[in-house]
Amino acid sequence: MSEIFAAVDALLAKARDGGDLPEPVERERLRKAAGLTQVEVAAALDTRRETFAKWEAGTAQPRAPRRGAYAFLLAGLADIHGTRGPDGWLTLARQARPLGIDTSTDTTEGE
Repeated sequence: MSEIFAAVDALLAKARDGGDLPEPVERERLRKAAGLTQVEVAAALDTRRETFAKWEAGTAQPRAPRRGAYAFLLAGLADIHGTRGPDGWLTLARQARPLGIDTSTDTTEGE
């Protein structure tokens, strides 16, 4: 029976890995509307600018925990600058930041 729950957990994890980011053109529009550079956002997400550029273009996808942080940033920017196109991603993106979790001790590295 635990295999069934593991399979369901895997499906839920897969579902969480998609749908929380807007289309690439909207990602770039929101960043630029805020006057942010790729370098600034990449630094905040603790990744390289080249890696971030791929995320923004949609040619690569960020993994947790950076994906959640990026989604949350985009949701915040959409709150400030509005969003264009389908906005179903906003609900998931707003939930990406776990409340009450101390991230000051996070030592996760990599992309």
